[in-house]
Parts: sequence; structure tokens; C-alpha cells
Amino acid sequence: MTQAPNVYDADPIPEAARAEIDRMLQSGDLFRYTAPENAPVTLLEHEFADLMGSRYALAVSSCSAALFLSLKALGLPRDARVLIPGFTFAAVPSAVIHADCVPVLCEVAENYRIDMADFEARLDGDISAVIISHMRGHTSDMDAIMALCDAAGVPVIEDAAHSLGTTWHGRNIGTIGTVGCFSFQSYKLINAGEGGIMVTDDANLVARAVIMSGAYEHSWMKHDVPAEAMQAWQNKLPLYNLRLSNLSAAIIRPQLPELARRVRDGRRNHDHVANLLNASP
Repeated sequence: MTQAPNVYDADPIPEAARAEIDRMLQSGDLFRYTAPENAPVTLLEHEFADLMGSRYALAVSSCSAALFLSLKALGLPRDARVLIPGFTFAAVPSAVIHADCVPVLCEVAENYRIDMADFEARLDGDISAVIISHMRGHTSDMDAIMALCDAAGVPVIEDAAHSLGTTWHGRNIGTIGTVGCFSFQSYKLINAGEGGIMVTDDANLVARAVIMSGAYEHSWMKHDVPAEAMQAWQNKLPLYNLRLSNLSAAIIRPQLPELARRVRDGRRNHDHVANLLNASP
């Protein structure tokens, strides 16, 4: 009898993380801005940006923090209306409210994807931004969404907390909109207990997000972001202190090479359970 795959337990943290964690425990060097360069969080940002094919990445305390910072970095006015799918997680409308904006729900079809007719109808002149939640890996029609949003001049934030490793017509989910946000919470493919990261190609947006994440004084100089973009916002934005620690980054980094294998395992586990359900009367 074929043994069923383990669909419950998280993967163990790779052994490669132990040496770096032990080094940091000995040195107490847990803060991302202590080292002059190449802190574990900085290395994680470079590696994740390369993995996704994005210019910039900013590691933060959670995907919720990344969504919040994305909205604040867009410079939306108070009470701006943000269109989100009805099938999402509580963190998404919560991030919208934390950013002093108003969530607006659009319908989702029986396939768990955005109802494009309802989306187009609600994408009126009162919508200032869109968050697309790729819930449980169910990817909505990003070609149609981006065409509508580009025509309306509305920026798109991708909530890819559930969709690291997912692609849409060969493009990595999280890199299609203006900014993509990912989670490193324990239920996700990359597990740091807590944590998140955002990616973008927009230097001005990431500069604003870096400062607001908690790059106080001149700590922003340790980010690989054009200095002119950073200097433009120095001392002009509030700090929300949503940084990731070096300890979390040390746990995350050796898991990145495991991503493709974990995607394959996840799809196998899904198909195993789906086949059992489909065979049941």
C-alpha cells in the first residue's frame, strides 16, 4: 500500500541555518543595521530580488506590514478607496484600514478568482489602488486586471502571501503589478515563524517604503536603492518600525533554494487530497 504524503507538517529548517544563527547568538548581532554591510537581512533582500527577477526587495516584519507600507508608499490620500477581492484574508482589509484608506470589495466567482465583470464595474474614478489577493494559489486573470488598471492609471499591489512560486504566463506572481508582497509566516512555503518581504522595480516607491519601515537617520544608506531617491524623502516621512531581524533572515535564506521542490511537493499533496475527495460519493 502506497503511503500517503505528509500534508500537515512544515519542512524542517535547513541545517545550513544553524551556523549563522549560532554566530549571531554569540555576537548578539541581531539588528539589521548594526553591520556596515552584508547583514543577513540585506543579503536576503538581494537574493529574493534575484529569485523573483525584481530590482528591489525590502524585508519587513510580516506580509501585512508589506501591504501597509505599499499603500503608504503610493502616497494615497486619507480615505482613498482600495479595491480588493471578496475572497481574501482579514490582513488585507486590515492593512487598508491601517493605511487610512477604505476597502471596497469586488465579487469572486465559483472558481475562487475575481469576477472580471464586477471588477471592471467597480474600477471607477473613485478607486485609487487595487490589491489582488492570490488566495491559496488561485490566480485571477492578471492580463485583464493589468489592462484595466493601466488604462485607468490605478496601481496594483499583489498580495502573494499564498503564492510564492506561482507563475502567470511565465511571469512570477508578485512581479506583475507595481509591488508584490510575500509572507514568511509558518504556514507558508518559506517559514520564519513571522516575516514578510515586498518587491518592486520602482525606486521612488521602495525609497519611501525603506524609510517608513524604520531606516532612521541615515540607515537607508545600507540599502541598494539610488541615493537620490532616498535623499528626496529623508526626514519627510513617519517611521513605523516594521523591520525584519537578522535572526529571521538567517532562517529564511537557506530555504530559498528549497522553493521549487516545495512547490512540487505542495502540488502533489493537493492532488492526493483532491483525488480522494473526487472519489468520495
